[in-house]
Amino acid sequence: MTINFNRGTIELTSTEMKDAMKYGSDTYKTLQDARRDYPTFKTVEIKAKRNNNDFSDLTRKSISAYVEKHGTDEQKERFAFINKRTIDEDGAYCEPLPFFQIKAWFLNEFPELKAERKAYREKVQAILDEAKANLAA
Repeated sequence: MTINFNRGTIELTSTEMKDAMKYGSDTYKTLQDARRDYPTFKTVEIKAKRNNNDFSDLTRKSISAYVEKHGTDEQKERFAFINKRTIDEDGAYCEPLPFFQIKAWFLNEFPELKAERKAYREKVQAILDEAKANLAA
């Protein structure tokens, strides 16, 4: 819970807000104390900021398809190695790399994706801006 003097608000996260709705909980009592101390302040729920990661929609399947279509033989071989389950020479079972490590490898191996995605988003924005301008006219 945060008291924001600039905005005149008592700010709670979503989790704190849910807990404050339970009569008698510690968060409820703390909120009531804050409201007594600052009766003119409004109580607001602060939503978590969304991660605007352009590549949050990647999956193993989409990475695999992209590597197969656009990768060199060496990149295909590396991807197959880091993405497969194997048994080493001692007979021990080896898991593939965790997805986030594969994703990091993929984005390092194919940096042109960032430029392509940026160009695509700019083109979409230009189309939307043009449509908006046509509506206003």
